[in-house]
Amino acid sequence: MTVTDKDQEPTPGDVYLRERVRHLEEAAQRHQYALDVLLSITTLFGDHEQDRDPGPILEKAHDCIHRLLSLEDAGYYLVDDASDFRLHYRPPDAGAGADLERRVDAFIEDGTFAWALNQNRPVCLPARDSGEVHWVLHVIATRSRIRGMFVGRIQSQSLQRDELGLRLLTLVLFHAAYALESADLYALLARQRETLERVSRRQSEALAHQYSHDTLTGLPNRILFGDRLNQLLGSHQEQGEWGGYLAVILMDLDHFKRINDSLGHRAGDRLLQRVATDLQGLLSDEAMTARYRLRRAEITLSRLGGDEFGILLNAVESPDLAARVAHRLVQAVNREYEVEGHAVFLACSAGVSIHPLDGEDGETLIKNADAALHEAKRQGRNGYHFYTREMNSHSYRYLVLENALAKALSRDQLEIHYQPQICLASGRVRGMEALLRWEHPQEGMLPPAQFIPIAEETGLIEGLGAWVMQRVCRDLQQLEAGGLRPEWVAVNLSPRQFRQADLVQTYRDILRQGDIPPQWIELELTESTLMQDVDAAVNSLRQLHHLGFRLAVDDFGTGYSSLSHLKNFPIHTLKVDRTFVQDAPEDANDAAIVTAIVAMAKGLGLEVIAEGVETSEQLAFVKGLDCGLVQGFYYARPAPLETLIPLLETPPRNRLPPPH
Repeated sequence: MTVTDKDQEPTPGDVYLRERVRHLEEAAQRHQYALDVLLSITTLFGDHEQDRDPGPILEKAHDCIHRLLSLEDAGYYLVDDASDFRLHYRPPDAGAGADLERRVDAFIEDGTFAWALNQNRPVCLPARDSGEVHWVLHVIATRSRIRGMFVGRIQSQSLQRDELGLRLLTLVLFHAAYALESADLYALLARQRETLERVSRRQSEALAHQYSHDTLTGLPNRILFGDRLNQLLGSHQEQGEWGGYLAVILMDLDHFKRINDSLGHRAGDRLLQRVATDLQGLLSDEAMTARYRLRRAEITLSRLGGDEFGILLNAVESPDLAARVAHRLVQAVNREYEVEGHAVFLACSAGVSIHPLDGEDGETLIKNADAALHEAKRQGRNGYHFYTREMNSHSYRYLVLENALAKALSRDQLEIHYQPQICLASGRVRGMEALLRWEHPQEGMLPPAQFIPIAEETGLIEGLGAWVMQRVCRDLQQLEAGGLRPEWVAVNLSPRQFRQADLVQTYRDILRQGDIPPQWIELELTESTLMQDVDAAVNSLRQLHHLGFRLAVDDFGTGYSSLSHLKNFPIHTLKVDRTFVQDAPEDANDAAIVTAIVAMAKGLGLEVIAEGVETSEQLAFVKGLDCGLVQGFYYARPAPLETLIPLLETPPRNRLPPPH
């Protein structure tokens, strides 16, 4: 019988070759398996800057673990807060035989879950209801932080076969934990970046708002006001057809500094906020805008700085309507306000310029509206004024005089003239009033009425006042050395000087340097100055009186002060205003006023000086009232000290002790 190749027994060489092939195939499979596992692990570290959700990371981790273990079900629990573990991922093909959530709850309740967290290896637990099923628990943690827990269900026979997979499970979950940590860091950085961008955006918006708006009132400021004005002017030029007038209104609160000085800047700020709110309400009122045929979108209200407000009215049908709006705005501000427990009455002035009548560019329109505002103030305040071309020449002269006055003070171009105050009983000079004169290089001698208001408004008056006091002290030293000194020299105090915070200290230093007793100086204040703030005036007068100065009230009868106010002022002298004396005795009303003032002053024990005595009839009238002193052209005009020396020498005057 023939034996075929099929029936032949394999030789040892065949067996060796077959085993060798199988061994090589298994080695190749193991290498491929290892490469697949490593490749799966590397996918865990994807671009977490784009993928910050733990779900995709856990999905990739599960794909890798699924290659290692024959799982029937699995769940990945992560720590949501300090102690709460929640299911974050469960594969879509999870088995339905066992309830994963129920089993995990049982592990948590009996402490198995907490125990497994402390094991850096797989924990395999047989299922209580089935000996063929095991539960695999493994912590998901980096070396510094626990991220969560892996829970899987696997058949017992698969568990024995996948021993290598269990060892690799530790490696996969360790890298998964780092991937989760990396994703968290990217998410944190993203949130921080978003927060910084949001904060930066808000700060940029806030800075832009602060740049263009007033921080106190929230209104557009001078910058935005100017930009808006230029935009409107550009729009007018581009339209090429008549679209109405453009009105620029500047408003300024009258004597607002007094409120800051007397009640404090906080009260002043609150008052400015109230005014801004009132103006906003008025300009937003539909009935008001309809009345003047304006559109709300064509109105701009700004706070330009300090107590100055600016209003733009675009597409105004006529200058008359702009005037009526300005008048309405002034009326709205002119009322009594309650601030810091005090009743404060406000008044304001306004200036108006119109495009194209008063200028073609924004700078010119604002300059002309400002000139109109100053004209409204000059004419008595509490009203409005339109710009006229004559104002430019007046403003230019004002500016020239302001600059020249500052130079005159530094170059000693000022002079002091004195006018005697004559005692009617003896005919002798008892006092003299010091009057400032300016010898202008081009215009000659200028009277005080031309430059004192400028000095008062610009603040130069404080320097002028100190200069006058120094010069008077020097002249008093000269007169004392010659035995010709009168009892006092009167020096005028302007309203701004009287509010000067360091006035007492300044005058004390000047007198000390000149070695002049304060009793030789009489400070004159107008009645209207004292009545601006009676309580503050009483306090300031008491300080000056305590220092030793004589005090006089000038222009009495024009400031509407009451007797109750007058008796509280620590004064020595009352000066009857020249307007009453000049028309007496012909004018019965003025004569009655002078008679009453003299009688009242004598009743209070005050010296009385009648100003403006120029005729013998006026002299006889005041002498008949037993008025103690007179001052006027009848005896002498204001003149340099040297001119008045003869009047001081003859007749010899009685030496009287300085008053206390």
